[in-house]
Amino acid sequence: MEWSSAFRRAVHIVSPIFLAYYLIPETLPGGISRTAVTLLFLGTAACIEIARMALGIPLLGLRPYEGQRVSAYAQGALGLAFGLFVIKDPNIVVPVFLGMAWIDPLAAFARKRKWSRGLVVAAYFGLFFAAEFALGGIPSWSARFLFAALATAAATLMEGPKIPQVDDDLLMQVVPMAVLALAYAVFPGAASP
Repeated sequence: MEWSSAFRRAVHIVSPIFLAYYLIPETLPGGISRTAVTLLFLGTAACIEIARMALGIPLLGLRPYEGQRVSAYAQGALGLAFGLFVIKDPNIVVPVFLGMAWIDPLAAFARKRKWSRGLVVAAYFGLFFAAEFALGGIPSWSARFLFAALATAAATLMEGPKIPQVDDDLLMQVVPMAVLALAYAVFPGAASP
């Protein structure tokens, strides 16, 4: 495996550490909010991304075509920011982010090995369903199944197409989160214990 590819996969695998956002108290010592700390982190990342593009500095793990577009790293962070600040509900954000973080590299690995796409779909569904169960925010088994199926369909459809300026690290978050937010609006009692 190429070093750049291995680094990208490692970043994917450890990226769920950012979900610690939900474990941090809303107000930190000194009256600083977790939202302010998160915005500072995202703003710093955005500044680094702008400087990288303006100066043509290659970051470790970037693909050749990412030189003149927003990197997958930045688009992944943007997708998480969408989840944290727009969607907000950890019952949506956590399972979807885990799916992007762990299933996207599995999908790339499966493509290289010419494994069945069904394996990737089943892995996403299983991971999503397990995360829903662990979070406990969706009491109904049928609702968990429905939301896992909706998220799986949305995410796996977004993982495949290659859009020049948009990375699947963004699409595999924003699209399933939006689909699930709509489903929660249609079935409002499904997400409340």
